[in-house]
Amino acid sequence: MNRFDIGRGQAKAWTILARAHAAGRVASTYLFYGPEGVGAWALAIEFAALLNCEAPLGSPDQPDTRRPCGECRPCRSIYGLNFEGLHILAPIPPYKLSGSDGDGINGDVPVSSSRKDRDVFDLTNDAIEQKRRDPFSVLDRTRPISIPIELARKIKKHLAISGQAGITRVVLFYQMETMRVASADALLKMIEEPPAGTVIILTANRPESLLPTILSRAQKIRLERLPESMVVEYLRERYSASEMTALMLSRVCECSLGRAIATALSAEGEETDPRPVALMMFKTLLTEPVTEVAAQIAELMDPKDRGAAENLIKLWQSFVRDCAYLSSTSDETDLVNVDFQVEIRDLAPRFSDPGVVERIVTTTKNTLADLTFNVHIQPALVAMVLKLKADLEAGRADRAR
Repeated sequence: MNRFDIGRGQAKAWTILARAHAAGRVASTYLFYGPEGVGAWALAIEFAALLNCEAPLGSPDQPDTRRPCGECRPCRSIYGLNFEGLHILAPIPPYKLSGSDGDGINGDVPVSSSRKDRDVFDLTNDAIEQKRRDPFSVLDRTRPISIPIELARKIKKHLAISGQAGITRVVLFYQMETMRVASADALLKMIEEPPAGTVIILTANRPESLLPTILSRAQKIRLERLPESMVVEYLRERYSASEMTALMLSRVCECSLGRAIATALSAEGEETDPRPVALMMFKTLLTEPVTEVAAQIAELMDPKDRGAAENLIKLWQSFVRDCAYLSSTSDETDLVNVDFQVEIRDLAPRFSDPGVVERIVTTTKNTLADLTFNVHIQPALVAMVLKLKADLEAGRADRAR
């Protein structure tokens, strides 16, 4: 699939699915969960192809090797996302109703049902087209997105009709956690008990955000980080990244191919995108000895580029802001660094102490002020790192008492 074997990339998950298919014990509802960008969509499409493949590959004695052939009509149609038995619900941003005067957002004003459906389907098709171009791309989260209930109801109505003989219908709820609770509750029976000949696949970054009744009925399959070598190979072949750039993107994005692609695309036309590097250094600051982050400053920061040093500090300030905000509110909707929400979520518990956050903010502000004067850049940054480490250690000691 697009020069990436998701069966190898998610070997444990694929083994479970392939064995179930070989044994004729496919579950009615699955939940694929794990970090964003590691192949939930690709895995769902590959499994849909296997369920409908006319001549699966692999040895009967080795169910782990079972694969869709990729050549029959169902396989080709499913990979092209235009198979009659494949139904996709993807989250979309707030939609502006066609022909409205600018106030009709997501159905806030009375409109005809046909016009409303047209806007929903157009935006959904945009999301599907993005995934058709690259199944590992991540959807834009700069605005809130949600799975529209209008589309879910239409698919539910379609599934009430008996399916075509020989076809296993697959309904993919992509990023199910974006569906509003009331909407998910309305579809509960369909998700819990799909119609005959139908398999429901839910994907979610955070399964705990789903309704407990859904979690209890779905077979959960955890997705792991992708192999670094496969991420590097994909970036080099599909996006013409150099070996060094592909390796850096893979490591900075923790082998999330989707986030690596987004980072690579955001940096097009620029010599270097500073944000992932700043995030890598920020994580090193929080998790590694001070000597490690000091070494990164010496290696990555130009001792003559005052603007780059100021930008690094400002990026760190935005990370601190997001971590502190998430730690105190558990609300991800207003994060500044929405494309790094997975990392922010992991680091947020370290910023639960307001006193520590206040000291860190003061330290970074003072260093920014110092850089406006004729100070040496790298020593100033190292001094800031030492002070930040001391602030973090003091906070840890306070919590231990």
